[in-house]
Amino acid sequence: MSEFTAVRAVSQSLKELLEAHITDPTVQVFLTSPKEMQQNNQNGISVWLYRITRNEFLLNQPRRRPTSGQQSRLPMPVNLHYLVTPLMSDPRDEQMLLGLVLQVFNDHATLRGSDLKDALLGSDEELRLSFEAPSLEDLTRVWGALQEPYQASLTYLVQPVSIESDHEPEAGPPVMRREMLFSQVVE
Repeated sequence: MSEFTAVRAVSQSLKELLEAHITDPTVQVFLTSPKEMQQNNQNGISVWLYRITRNEFLLNQPRRRPTSGQQSRLPMPVNLHYLVTPLMSDPRDEQMLLGLVLQVFNDHATLRGSDLKDALLGSDEELRLSFEAPSLEDLTRVWGALQEPYQASLTYLVQPVSIESDHEPEAGPPVMRREMLFSQVVE
Protein backbone atom coordinates (compact mmCIF):
# COMPACT_ATOMS: atom_id res chain seq x y z
CA MET A 1 0.00 0.00 0.00
CA SER A 2 1.02 3.61 -0.51
CA GLU A 3 1.74 6.54 1.71
CA PHE A 4 0.91 10.15 0.90
CA THR A 5 4.11 10.28 -1.19
CA ALA A 6 2.53 7.96 -3.79
CA VAL A 7 1.33 10.89 -5.91
CA ARG A 8 4.87 12.21 -6.26
CA ALA A 9 6.16 8.68 -6.87
CA VAL A 10 3.74 8.13 -9.77
CA SER A 11 4.81 11.40 -11.39
CA GLN A 12 8.48 10.47 -10.98
CA SER A 13 7.80 7.00 -12.42
CA LEU A 14 6.21 8.49 -15.56
CA LYS A 15 9.05 10.99 -15.95
CA GLU A 16 11.75 8.32 -15.68
CA LEU A 17 9.86 5.96 -17.97
CA LEU A 18 9.82 8.59 -20.71
CA GLU A 19 13.45 9.57 -20.08
CA ALA A 20 14.51 5.93 -20.49
CA HIS A 21 12.97 5.79 -23.98
CA ILE A 22 13.96 9.20 -25.36
CA THR A 23 17.17 8.88 -27.34
CA ASP A 24 17.59 12.60 -28.07
CA PRO A 25 19.70 14.11 -25.25
CA THR A 26 18.30 17.59 -25.96
CA VAL A 27 14.77 16.52 -24.99
CA GLN A 28 14.08 16.72 -21.27
CA VAL A 29 10.99 15.68 -19.34
CA PHE A 30 9.55 18.15 -16.82
CA LEU A 31 6.88 17.69 -14.16
CA THR A 32 5.76 21.30 -14.57
CA SER A 33 2.88 22.80 -16.53
CA PRO A 34 3.34 23.77 -20.17
CA LYS A 35 2.95 27.40 -19.13
CA GLU A 36 5.87 27.15 -16.68
CA MET A 37 8.01 25.51 -19.35
CA GLN A 38 7.24 28.30 -21.81
CA GLN A 39 7.96 30.99 -19.20
CA ASN A 40 11.35 29.36 -18.55
CA ASN A 41 12.07 28.90 -22.28
CA GLN A 42 12.40 25.14 -21.83
CA ASN A 43 12.07 22.62 -24.63
CA GLY A 44 10.95 19.09 -23.93
CA ILE A 45 7.91 17.27 -22.61
CA SER A 46 5.62 18.53 -19.88
CA VAL A 47 4.07 15.72 -17.79
CA TRP A 48 1.73 17.81 -15.68
CA LEU A 49 -0.57 16.40 -13.03
CA TYR A 50 -3.59 18.60 -13.60
CA ARG A 51 -6.37 16.71 -11.84
CA ILE A 52 -6.92 14.21 -9.04
CA THR A 53 -10.25 12.42 -8.71
CA ARG A 54 -11.60 9.83 -6.31
CA ASN A 55 -11.75 6.28 -7.65
CA GLU A 56 -15.37 5.44 -6.94
CA PHE A 57 -14.96 1.75 -7.77
CA LEU A 58 -12.59 1.08 -4.87
CA LEU A 59 -14.31 3.10 -2.15
CA ASN A 60 -16.23 0.18 -0.67
CA GLN A 61 -13.46 -2.35 -0.39
CA PRO A 62 -13.53 -4.43 2.80
CA ARG A 63 -11.25 -3.32 5.58
CA ARG A 64 -8.07 -5.27 6.22
CA ARG A 65 -7.53 -6.89 9.57
CA PRO A 66 -3.90 -6.70 10.76
CA THR A 67 -4.88 -8.80 13.79
CA SER A 68 -8.11 -10.48 14.83
CA GLY A 69 -9.18 -7.56 17.01
CA GLN A 70 -8.19 -4.68 14.71
CA GLN A 71 -9.39 -3.10 11.48
CA SER A 72 -7.27 -0.87 9.29
CA ARG A 73 -8.79 2.34 8.08
CA LEU A 74 -9.62 2.33 4.41
CA PRO A 75 -7.12 3.95 2.06
CA MET A 76 -8.26 6.78 -0.19
CA PRO A 77 -8.25 5.45 -3.78
CA VAL A 78 -7.54 8.18 -6.33
CA ASN A 79 -7.08 8.58 -10.06
CA LEU A 80 -4.31 10.82 -11.36
CA HIS A 81 -4.90 12.72 -14.61
CA TYR A 82 -1.87 13.97 -16.54
CA LEU A 83 -1.60 16.41 -19.41
CA VAL A 84 1.39 15.45 -21.56
CA THR A 85 2.54 18.25 -23.84
CA PRO A 86 5.65 18.40 -26.01
CA LEU A 87 7.10 21.91 -26.40
CA MET A 88 9.69 22.22 -29.15
CA SER A 89 10.64 24.93 -31.62
CA ASP A 90 9.70 22.73 -34.60
CA PRO A 91 6.09 21.42 -34.80
CA ARG A 92 7.37 18.26 -36.50
CA ASP A 93 9.48 17.50 -33.42
CA GLU A 94 6.41 18.02 -31.22
CA GLN A 95 4.42 15.56 -33.34
CA MET A 96 7.26 13.04 -33.23
CA LEU A 97 7.33 13.33 -29.42
CA LEU A 98 3.55 12.88 -29.23
CA GLY A 99 3.95 9.62 -31.17
CA LEU A 100 6.79 8.53 -28.90
CA VAL A 101 4.76 9.19 -25.75
CA LEU A 102 1.84 7.21 -27.20
CA GLN A 103 4.17 4.33 -28.01
CA VAL A 104 5.95 4.26 -24.63
CA PHE A 105 2.77 4.56 -22.57
CA ASN A 106 1.03 1.92 -24.71
CA ASP A 107 3.98 -0.46 -24.32
CA HIS A 108 4.02 0.14 -20.55
CA ALA A 109 0.28 0.31 -19.84
CA THR A 110 0.82 -1.40 -16.49
CA LEU A 111 3.39 0.08 -14.14
CA ARG A 112 4.86 -2.34 -11.61
CA GLY A 113 8.18 -3.59 -10.32
CA SER A 114 11.13 -1.70 -11.76
CA ASP A 115 8.81 0.80 -13.54
CA LEU A 116 7.86 2.25 -10.15
CA LYS A 117 10.15 4.86 -8.61
CA ASP A 118 10.57 6.94 -5.47
CA ALA A 119 8.29 5.81 -2.61
CA LEU A 120 6.71 3.06 -4.76
CA LEU A 121 10.06 1.41 -5.53
CA GLY A 122 10.00 -2.18 -4.32
CA SER A 123 6.27 -2.13 -3.55
CA ASP A 124 3.77 -4.60 -4.91
CA GLU A 125 1.63 -1.81 -6.40
CA GLU A 126 0.28 -2.27 -9.91
CA LEU A 127 -0.94 0.86 -11.67
CA ARG A 128 -2.81 1.08 -14.96
CA LEU A 129 -1.97 3.80 -17.43
CA SER A 130 -4.67 4.60 -19.98
CA PHE A 131 -5.10 7.15 -22.72
CA GLU A 132 -8.03 9.46 -22.09
CA ALA A 133 -10.11 11.27 -24.65
CA PRO A 134 -11.50 14.33 -22.88
CA SER A 135 -14.06 16.45 -24.67
CA LEU A 136 -13.00 19.60 -26.48
CA GLU A 137 -14.80 21.56 -23.75
CA ASP A 138 -12.70 19.90 -21.02
CA LEU A 139 -9.46 20.55 -22.91
CA THR A 140 -10.50 24.15 -23.50
CA ARG A 141 -11.04 24.56 -19.76
CA VAL A 142 -7.59 23.17 -18.96
CA TRP A 143 -5.84 25.41 -21.47
CA GLY A 144 -8.03 28.35 -20.41
CA ALA A 145 -6.95 27.84 -16.80
CA LEU A 146 -3.35 27.91 -17.98
CA GLN A 147 -4.12 31.12 -19.89
CA GLU A 148 -2.26 29.70 -22.85
CA PRO A 149 -3.34 28.98 -26.43
CA TYR A 150 -4.28 25.37 -27.11
CA GLN A 151 -1.31 23.10 -27.75
CA ALA A 152 -1.43 19.57 -29.16
CA SER A 153 -1.30 17.33 -26.09
CA LEU A 154 -2.34 13.98 -24.63
CA THR A 155 -4.15 13.15 -21.44
CA TYR A 156 -3.46 10.00 -19.45
CA LEU A 157 -5.12 8.44 -16.45
CA VAL A 158 -3.14 6.51 -13.83
CA GLN A 159 -5.17 4.32 -11.48
CA PRO A 160 -5.61 3.12 -8.82
CA VAL A 161 -3.35 5.04 -6.49
CA SER A 162 -4.13 4.36 -2.83
CA ILE A 163 -3.27 6.84 -0.12
CA GLU A 164 -3.07 5.03 3.21
CA SER A 165 -4.50 6.52 6.38
CA ASP A 166 -2.02 7.87 8.93
CA HIS A 167 -4.19 6.62 11.80
CA GLU A 168 -3.43 3.44 13.68
CA PRO A 169 -5.75 0.47 13.11
CA GLU A 170 -8.86 0.71 15.24
CA ALA A 171 -10.42 -1.94 17.43
CA GLY A 172 -12.95 -4.04 15.65
CA PRO A 173 -14.83 -7.13 16.67
CA PRO A 174 -13.41 -10.41 15.46
CA VAL A 175 -15.42 -12.52 13.07
CA MET A 176 -17.39 -14.86 15.29
CA ARG A 177 -19.30 -16.81 12.69
CA ARG A 178 -18.96 -17.22 8.95
CA GLU A 179 -21.95 -18.34 6.96
CA MET A 180 -22.25 -19.04 3.26
CA LEU A 181 -25.55 -19.70 1.50
CA PHE A 182 -25.92 -21.09 -1.97
CA SER A 183 -29.01 -21.54 -4.07
CA GLN A 184 -29.70 -22.64 -7.59
CA VAL A 185 -31.90 -20.73 -9.98
CA VAL A 186 -34.05 -23.13 -12.01
CA GLU A 187 -35.98 -21.98 -15.02
